[in-house]
Amino acid sequence: MSALLIAAAGKGLAYGQAGGDERATLPSPLRGQVSSVQMDADGNPEWIQSGIWVMRLSPTDDPDMPEVNLVSRIAMVMLNGSAMHTHRIFNFELSNYAVNGNGTVHTFEGTATVTMREGPVADVPLVIEIANNSVIAMSIGPDRVDSHFGTGPVYGTLSERSQNATKAATGRDMAHGTSPANNTSVQLEGLTRESVQYHSNSTGYLVYPEDGAGSRLPAVVMVHEWWGLNQNIKNMAETLAKEGYVVLAVDLYGEVATEPGRAQELAGSVRNNQQAAIDNLNGAVAHLSSLSTVNSSKIATLGWCFGGGQTMQHALSAQQPLAATVIYYGNLVTDEQQVAKIKWPVMGVFGSEDQSIPVATVDEFRAALDANNITNEVYVYEGVGHAFANPSGDNYAPDETKDAWEKTLDFLGRHVRAA
Repeated sequence: MSALLIAAAGKGLAYGQAGGDERATLPSPLRGQVSSVQMDADGNPEWIQSGIWVMRLSPTDDPDMPEVNLVSRIAMVMLNGSAMHTHRIFNFELSNYAVNGNGTVHTFEGTATVTMREGPVADVPLVIEIANNSVIAMSIGPDRVDSHFGTGPVYGTLSERSQNATKAATGRDMAHGTSPANNTSVQLEGLTRESVQYHSNSTGYLVYPEDGAGSRLPAVVMVHEWWGLNQNIKNMAETLAKEGYVVLAVDLYGEVATEPGRAQELAGSVRNNQQAAIDNLNGAVAHLSSLSTVNSSKIATLGWCFGGGQTMQHALSAQQPLAATVIYYGNLVTDEQQVAKIKWPVMGVFGSEDQSIPVATVDEFRAALDANNITNEVYVYEGVGHAFANPSGDNYAPDETKDAWEKTLDFLGRHVRAA
């Protein structure tokens, strides 16, 4: 298997075994930076091109034609610093895929949509070459975009993590880097588990310490990743409940996705009807408040990935004041006036290599919290990417995950559990 496919498929076997076809198969993110110089007609440097790209390879029924999902953002600026602007490339449709004789160069030919000044241009010819698992070259059809990107390729590199990825990867989303796997229940002792209808037709997973009867315990609304309320989230709910919390793991979907395409549809549906999701989470907080075993002034929210973004949105529109909000690499709001709506401590956990939530955005979020005198603890773990705390994902970083969880328990202990 070539270095590219090791990065894309990890330890999982591809279509081609040793000595066989080395074509891309399993879905896992490849990503990196764009760093290129565009020449003018006389061969002199004219434009600097920089940005990011993310690519996922997924198997299809045809082993010679994987599904390829590519997104890229390319900023351009002239050498004198003028005329800076940005383009996006998306909706890539593969028409041909080839690997050279020694498996060092993978070529993907197709079309994509490219944003231009006048608007998006569809069906732009796009040829992507990845060489030696290190360099990417994108030739963006000059005839469709008036040679705006030049007549030669735009070059970039693969991230070190993409080059060295070795973990198994099946059914992962390129942006979230997680798998719907991990369906084994931990079934920790000393806990009571219930399936409860907490809002309209939404049924959640409620778990709490057996010895909590007669006590008014702190509570946490836990929000799932984009796969839905699967066993992995229920396991995390039990893990937190063992620390002395009443935990309600909510369900924003009504189903559990097992394929990335379906997960994307469900997540998109929620984001397109954000108020319904906020009402759902408000209902979860209200349900916990109604329980005799819960201290209604000590309720927090916690979510990962998609769920982290939902805890962010809920914090801006919560009907009832919370004790804390914890966001694991969720989409952020950085506008100071919006963030000012939050009246309780916030904790954020992010990775320095997260292409979907850049460190610059995290810094803006922290600055907005500080500007509003909101107590906050924001951690950026160096060298790890998105979803690094999910043990079933290819970005899983056990040491950083352990440290982040210890910090989470400490944060909740000081702001939620403390009397």
